[in-house]
Amino acid sequence: MAQDGFRNENGSLVWERIYPAGTNMGAALEGTRGIQITTFFNNTYTGMGDEVQNTCRNGTPLMKNNCKFDFVVKQQDGSYIVTVTNLRIIERLGPLQARIMANRAEKYFVDANLKVRDDGRTKTDLMCLDSFLDSIFSSGEISSANGGLTAN
Repeated sequence: MAQDGFRNENGSLVWERIYPAGTNMGAALEGTRGIQITTFFNNTYTGMGDEVQNTCRNGTPLMKNNCKFDFVVKQQDGSYIVTVTNLRIIERLGPLQARIMANRAEKYFVDANLKVRDDGRTKTDLMCLDSFLDSIFSSGEISSANGGLTAN
């Protein structure tokens, strides 16, 4: 079974979350600017996020930057398992912010021993990223009260 949150997989930062089968993943993904579904086959969505606006405001200034990432959403055992890899933070540098760099998240959150850093700043930013990524994939949750879609 998948693990909720961030983990280190051979030096790469991976985010994973399980959502109930009542989630409308197609609506959640199509309703987010910058999200592109590249394939849907055998109950599995694959795609990417490009210049997705980070909606979390609780982290350090780094968290105000847009993000890029790859994702796989797989339906399994009555749930959706979402896995995000290749997470990059897009930074605009220079006086006119003309220089754009998409830095891998590992630069900020994984130490030289290939472990997720355990300091306060990293924890704050990872909680922020966790909230941001969750908001993308959970926005298609179906409310049991009225059967409509809710935005988290």
